[in-house]
Amino acid sequence: MKSRIYILVILLSYSLSNAQTYTWQWAKTGGAINSSNDIGFSLLHDEHILDMVVDNQNNTYYLTWIYNDTPLLDGQTITTYGFKNILLFSVNCQGVLRWKRVIGGGGNNTNNAQKIVLDNNGGIYLTFAAGNSSSNGSMYLPPRFGDNDVMPVVNDPFVAQYGMRYGHLLKYNTADGNLVWRRDFQGDVSAYNMGMDMSEPVFDSQNNIHLILGFMYGTHLNGMITVPNSFNTTFQYYLVKYDTSGNIVGTPTLLPLTGATTFRTGTLSFMYDETNSRYYLAGSKDSSGSSGGLSISWNNVPITENAFVMAFNSTTFQKLWIRGSGGSVGGFEAGGNIFGLKKDPVTSDIYISGLFGKGMEQVTFGSDFNFTTPLFGSIPFVMKLSTSNSGSNVLWCTNPLSLSNGDLGVTNIIARNPIALKGNEVLFAKGSIREVWGTFPMVRPTNDGADPLLVKLNKDTGVVTGTHEVLGNYGYDDQFTAIAVDNDGNIMLGGFINSQLFVDPNDGVPTISNAANSDKTNFFYAKLATSSNCTLMATAETPVKETDVVFYPNPVEDILHIKTKEKLQSYEVITANGSLVKSGTFDGKDYRVNMQGLTKGVYFVKVEGNGFATADKVVKM
Repeated sequence: MKSRIYILVILLSYSLSNAQTYTWQWAKTGGAINSSNDIGFSLLHDEHILDMVVDNQNNTYYLTWIYNDTPLLDGQTITTYGFKNILLFSVNCQGVLRWKRVIGGGGNNTNNAQKIVLDNNGGIYLTFAAGNSSSNGSMYLPPRFGDNDVMPVVNDPFVAQYGMRYGHLLKYNTADGNLVWRRDFQGDVSAYNMGMDMSEPVFDSQNNIHLILGFMYGTHLNGMITVPNSFNTTFQYYLVKYDTSGNIVGTPTLLPLTGATTFRTGTLSFMYDETNSRYYLAGSKDSSGSSGGLSISWNNVPITENAFVMAFNSTTFQKLWIRGSGGSVGGFEAGGNIFGLKKDPVTSDIYISGLFGKGMEQVTFGSDFNFTTPLFGSIPFVMKLSTSNSGSNVLWCTNPLSLSNGDLGVTNIIARNPIALKGNEVLFAKGSIREVWGTFPMVRPTNDGADPLLVKLNKDTGVVTGTHEVLGNYGYDDQFTAIAVDNDGNIMLGGFINSQLFVDPNDGVPTISNAANSDKTNFFYAKLATSSNCTLMATAETPVKETDVVFYPNPVEDILHIKTKEKLQSYEVITANGSLVKSGTFDGKDYRVNMQGLTKGVYFVKVEGNGFATADKVVKM
């Protein structure tokens, strides 16, 4: 009995993790002296953390742009290959740099990547766009993907050739950042037809990578498709699958999508709900949040909503439903974006986050929902939707209703406003000046700039459960743009910095600064921790009874088998953050737990028998 109580106490401590006190554990910065020429922050050009993910060992991987004038990463020098490149790097749970990889070259502002994903088996993936403006005697170097993988020099860009290929799928090793393989999407192209569009990569339970790819005319995908000559200004879109070895799985499928999306600018997200056989698109038709979005249609029906969420069947590609702004004056067309898109790990509910533009008029989101706030301007929001094959319902929507100084006009930078799920909370990463979220006001002086703000909301109700601020120098704009949760429930954050952050002497970490002598935007990354402990939870190493209980396969894709001589009665599946996501009883001696539909990551599977309980750490692929 003593051992059973012990394991239950351990598991209960995980479920209380959300109530723990958070402290800033460390903060780092990086970037170059120069940056874009845009006034203020530019979503499309300035250095900031584009995306971040955490692996099973609590190593974090970051994606950012990096410019070429004296670039640094946590004080270490970086070699770049063009005016603006992509930087992929990793740190351990203490913030110590593990490795760094600069990707790109080829010309001014021609390199682009937006999202990274892990396969939980040592691979990290991204789609990458790289124009090649190199030539003999040119100031530009050809694009570089790895130490020994460099595109050839191009002397005549108007002749179709290998060196002009623009879109790529890249796999790197999580241990050292070395390139594992590169797959080019296009055949030989020239300056006339080199353009293409590409979504972020998403995984299914079989570890296949799903992509939406848009091509101009020509023969592409290793000769598997030929796009007609009529696509000389727009793209023909396909759903394409790859395995983790870089092989195309099955046959690319032509999608009923026409026009031009904003995947490459990071303002359109792609998600796969395998359990319900649905894909989702969520974002904005416009790449910068201004009015007059790009033309885009599905099955020849124009998408009129500038900011929208759309579901379509993953087999027939039939549009199931779409929800977006109900008007073009003062609504989403006036600066709306959807940046965050997450699926609930248990239900078919989804969560979105972003900004909606509001004047004095009512702003709708679909035909059955009105945003409610007396504020006007660019208003941040988080929303939960129940979904089915026939439609969606707004379960809750949370946005600020007031400002701490009593004003009504809200100013928000058009930047990424992502979300993450942590147990029973939704975490919203953004920037703010004086927003009041629930009962938590952010107080800043008149004419101050935005400071990074993390908002925590109850996943079931949308009620704000707390906020965490970072204090920056007066008058400068700084903001969170990326967020992830590690396996111990700590919150990893990244964003952009324009002067100094963590200037509050009581925040627990040294002040960080952007590049010396720079008046441009740099990037930063930080850890908001529940403790100083860097180790993973060790349930698997805590035996509770002298009995053999084996969980296999581990990692698992769908069905987890449990081998034991003991008689088992019930099971529970618990996230690394302490939330119960699945439970049930066993029928007979065929002990199985269906893990299908759960998101990839670390879980603790607890089983109980007659007078005992034990748990083991299981990785869901």
